[in-house]
This record gives sequence, C-alpha cells and structure tokens, in this order.
Amino acid sequence: MSLNPLDIKSVQNIVLKNTLKSHYSENALIELIVSKIKEIPDYEKLKSDIELILVICKMIETISTDSDLKLDKLKIIIEVYTKSFEMSTDDHLNLVNVVNFLHQNRSFVYKRGFFKKAGKVLGWIASKALSIGINFIN
Repeated sequence: MSLNPLDIKSVQNIVLKNTLKSHYSENALIELIVSKIKEIPDYEKLKSDIELILVICKMIETISTDSDLKLDKLKIIIEVYTKSFEMSTDDHLNLVNVVNFLHQNRSFVYKRGFFKKAGKVLGWIASKALSIGINFIN
C-alpha cells in the first residue's frame, strides 16, 4: 500500500497547449542548452566568446524551426546566459548587441526551415492553381 493516496498517473497525461506549451518548451530548451554549455571544460572562460554565442543561437534556431514553435529567441539566450554565467548589466547589454549583430549579418539563419515553409506555401499555391484550372475547364 502506498503512503501517498493521490493518484498522479491521470495528471501525467494532460496535454499542454498554447502558453503552457510555449512556457514548458522554452524552459526545457533553456535547461538543455545550459546543460550542454556546462559540459564544456572551463566553460566560464567562454562567457564573451562569440563562437559560443553563435552556437547557442544556432541551437535555438534549429530546435525552434524543426519543432515549429514560436519562441522569443532573444529571451531564451539571455536566460541561458543568466543560468550559465554571472551576468552584470554590461554583460547583458554586450550579449544583446552580439546577438543582434550576428542576426543582422545572418550568421545563424537556419535555411532548412525557410525551405520547409516555402515548400508549404508553394504546395498551397499549386493546389489553388490546380483547383482554379479544374473549375475553369468545367
């Protein structure tokens, strides 16, 4: 006999939607990236390394594109850095500036997601064109 009279099995099957799904996904992504950063030996020394920032941006972009989630990517990278490193106000400003610079120079644009979306749009256009052509013939 269990000491806990509550049956939590039924609660484990609840499906998260909308803001709860986004909130859960953001936090899971943050924890995943933080754990990956902490696997790097002496990761504390890489706090200002642009390559590390770029890798994190690419990870966020790849995961959000592959899963079709709408995430606040800048918020996520700030949270990742806050959980991984001691951050001052200047550190936060520098991080935001580096991320904006990398984004403006398209250093972490994930092309496959673009082609995936473009394929959906082209498929929709083709289906509309076919339906117009079929209706026009009749």
